[in-house]
Amino acid sequence: MPLRHRRAIIRTVFQLAGILTFFCFLPLAGLCGAQAEDEIAQRLKGQAYRAYYGVDQPVNYARALHLYRQAAERGDAEAQFITGGMLYQGQGIDPDKRGGFKWLLMAAEQGKVSPESLAIVGAMYLRGSVVPQNYLEARKWLAKAAAQGNVAAMNDLAYLYYNELGGERDYKKALELYEKAALRGDAMAQANTGMMYASGIGAGIDRAKGYAWYSLAASRGNTTAAINRNSLMTNMSWEELNRAQALSLELYRQVEKMTEPKPIAPEPPTQPQLAQPQPTQPHK
Repeated sequence: MPLRHRRAIIRTVFQLAGILTFFCFLPLAGLCGAQAEDEIAQRLKGQAYRAYYGVDQPVNYARALHLYRQAAERGDAEAQFITGGMLYQGQGIDPDKRGGFKWLLMAAEQGKVSPESLAIVGAMYLRGSVVPQNYLEARKWLAKAAAQGNVAAMNDLAYLYYNELGGERDYKKALELYEKAALRGDAMAQANTGMMYASGIGAGIDRAKGYAWYSLAASRGNTTAAINRNSLMTNMSWEELNRAQALSLELYRQVEKMTEPKPIAPEPPTQPQLAQPQPTQPHK
């Protein structure tokens, strides 16, 4: 083979080797870049956590929010979740529902959620607040929040089922959700549960249960429930009334045992306790 052909072949081989080497290193470079980004986000979150809880410094929500937002802008789902919660709740800044919704939704789409954040996203879609109203999206997010025990989501999802919004009407599911929220202490849900039992919507007519739930809602300041309870009482027998009042006391005891929902906040990391430094002995 002539010398010039051999040189051309060698040159081509080296060019191909260079191209292959470049493409082989591309994924590794991307991985290194992603790792660096992740390390920056983790460092920002660590600083934000210390500012939020006042670790070795005074509590500073404004600084914590600033740092969490920087990590959130790098795509960190946990930072997006906390940023959204702080904006929505007004920690370190005046309450910002629009900004809170934006970051909570971004976090939710990456799988970082809590029952409270899911309920907020669903409620925003239901009411058309800061985002165009969308009953299908509202049902999707509220169903997830309600399944995790969020009272506000149960109430809102029951409303959707009752009024045939974003899907088929389902009185039975509406009553089930209202009653669960009612047992968690929500006065509006208690009034709605009383109305459905008293009217036989979603279940057979049960005036005693209707009265009991109306009475519980009235005891929590719901004036409409008090009016409905008094009206219902005129159609009840003494036996029904005695059973209803006994049931209302039983429900009251159940409701008072329920706990309050958690705020959206950074979770303290689980780590072993650091050993305390031992005092040094004076030299003899």
